[in-house]
Amino acid sequence: MRRKVIKQGHNTLTITLPSSWVNKFNIKTGDELDVREQGKILSIGTEKSSGTSSVTIDISNLTPPIIWRYILSVYRAGYDEIRVIGFGKSKKNISSSFSPKTNLDYLLNNKITMTSPTDAIIFSTSSSMRTGYDFDWNMNPVETITACVNRLINVEIIEQKENYCVIKELGETTYKEFDNAIRRIFILLNFEAEYIMAAIKGNKNEVKHIHIVDTNLDRFEDFCLRVLNKRGFSDFNKTPVMFTVVFLLEMMGDELKKIGLHLLENKKINTKFMIELFDVQMKQINRFYKLFYNFNKEHVLEIYDEDKKGSELIAKYYKRLNNDEKELLHHFKKIGTFVLNLTELKIDMES
Repeated sequence: MRRKVIKQGHNTLTITLPSSWVNKFNIKTGDELDVREQGKILSIGTEKSSGTSSVTIDISNLTPPIIWRYILSVYRAGYDEIRVIGFGKSKKNISSSFSPKTNLDYLLNNKITMTSPTDAIIFSTSSSMRTGYDFDWNMNPVETITACVNRLINVEIIEQKENYCVIKELGETTYKEFDNAIRRIFILLNFEAEYIMAAIKGNKNEVKHIHIVDTNLDRFEDFCLRVLNKRGFSDFNKTPVMFTVVFLLEMMGDELKKIGLHLLENKKINTKFMIELFDVQMKQINRFYKLFYNFNKEHVLEIYDEDKKGSELIAKYYKRLNNDEKELLHHFKKIGTFVLNLTELKIDMES
């Protein structure tokens, strides 16, 4: 649509807002709007919601993992209200914990100060289903829905009848919460890396906690994808790039968890070799963390230079590695690739 520029006073130029947009978002006199210059484009936005978006999903005849995937998909898509049908009568009630451990403010505000890997365990819960994607195939749909919702941030089950339930978002979702969640993702990734290094050095008790940390990492990543679908990134044109960044951070976390599981299986490894090889990727993760919040050419060059040194180190040790060590090395190399991919995306975001 096109709007004419109107002159008011000596130096003020104004345009009118489309009435359909004003009504949709209930814009009133005195409201603040986001105005961004993007070259020749001037974008105007609001954090107000356009109303409640809802969706209905039918879980008839679905297994627990697929029920989980259906609910997670619509959660990520950003729906305010999710109606789940098709699970039939049950003697059990669906109940959310409705405790601070699932409350967004508790997860994101300054009350949480994590200074060591062990501190991350404050997010853990008593339900085994909330510690990861391990499914009891004997769980009924009611138990599956409960376990899934308890894992998600800022939503609760608010209604249950004989053959349906309603999951609803509690409160508004803002850009500030997204920024806090992204920072938590980086913190948890570094915790996972610290657990793994401790396990490589011989303290395998530390890596037993990695599943809990990875679960909470996934929770924040799912929440970030939800915000991006619901609100978009603060620089809206960069939303697709940021979506990919979150996705790659999730995949990096999965690789770290796989390394931890391999170490718990009592793999035969040469500690000296593995410490040197993993130290490269551990430092690369931290370098990208710094680059993400303080972008400059020096950080970019350092990441690429250290990746090259890591490749040279792999070539030096490769023929001396046994099969268990080569299996771990495969995951190390994937983490290195993800760091380079993320660095490229960060350059895109700054362009």
